[in-house]
Amino acid sequence: MTTTPPPTSPQSAEGFSAGWVVSPAFDLLFFANAAWPLLLAAVAVPGFVRDDGRLQTEFWQVYFLTTPHRWITLFLVAADRDRREGRGKLFAAFAVVAAVVVGGVWAATGDLRCLMMIDLVWNSWHFASQHQGVLRMYARKAGGGPEWLERHALRAFLVYTLLRTAGWTTGWLEAESHLKGWMNTADLVMLGVPGAVLVLNLIGATRGRVAKVCYLVSLLSLYSALLLSLRNDWRTGVFALTAASSTFHAVEYLAVVSHYARRRTAVGSAGLFREVARQWLVVFAVYLLALGLVGVWVDKTGGWVMRAWVAVNVWSAFLHYTYDGFIWKLRKPATAQALGVQP
Repeated sequence: MTTTPPPTSPQSAEGFSAGWVVSPAFDLLFFANAAWPLLLAAVAVPGFVRDDGRLQTEFWQVYFLTTPHRWITLFLVAADRDRREGRGKLFAAFAVVAAVVVGGVWAATGDLRCLMMIDLVWNSWHFASQHQGVLRMYARKAGGGPEWLERHALRAFLVYTLLRTAGWTTGWLEAESHLKGWMNTADLVMLGVPGAVLVLNLIGATRGRVAKVCYLVSLLSLYSALLLSLRNDWRTGVFALTAASSTFHAVEYLAVVSHYARRRTAVGSAGLFREVARQWLVVFAVYLLALGLVGVWVDKTGGWVMRAWVAVNVWSAFLHYTYDGFIWKLRKPATAQALGVQP
């Protein structure tokens, strides 16, 4: 069994500080989302859980985190030539194709449920890919467990848990009772993955690997708790942990983009995004507030406006998943340098 060797760059000599992508406080709050257990603990607060089992915070999460984190990818591709890397026509073609598909399905059927099912599956893969990508950032800085385990087995565990959640939420799993025994066995197999990943990262760990271990503990405990809640049919826990996983994902992505914007003021080419990056905190705050308020207005308006907003957001989600597969590849030296994780 081979493990990822510790980096040989000068950063490795810095010990504890070398393993953090930005800083201990930033990484713990925004990459590792270490405060997510508070959302689970809050279910004990009277009135925090609605009558349908969902949380009172869901509205704010959807409009001020989930929606903005998807749309910001489209802005990034449009404004930053470094992320496009000369592929502007390809990205534009994706946008046109996605618009034709969404518009065509809506015009032909009058609803988007079939596309939402595709979104559900694709989103599960996207969640797993993003978390695995952030984990690779830490691995590049501090080494750790076997790459095949952290890339493939961990991604399988996350996708399985998210699809299992989707099946439980839609009621499909309850309708297929003959699958219960198989799922119980699969659950146990998958629950072994987090333990293996964590143990192999603790073997031979140095102070420089503290950041990576903290990220793994937070991520793996969240998804392990979600899978255990599904196994035990703990409805409140499933809703709370699903909300926590969505918040974790959106905050993590917005943190990656913000970290990139901060570094982009000094690396990469000149252009519109560099100018925006110089005022990033102001632009970012206005962006989150403005898009969130648009969502609130649409929600209150309802009718065809809401239906159109849903269609546009399905379109933006498909582009978000597609573009992310192109613009954040760490194997490209320019991308790794822009994120500060070059080996």
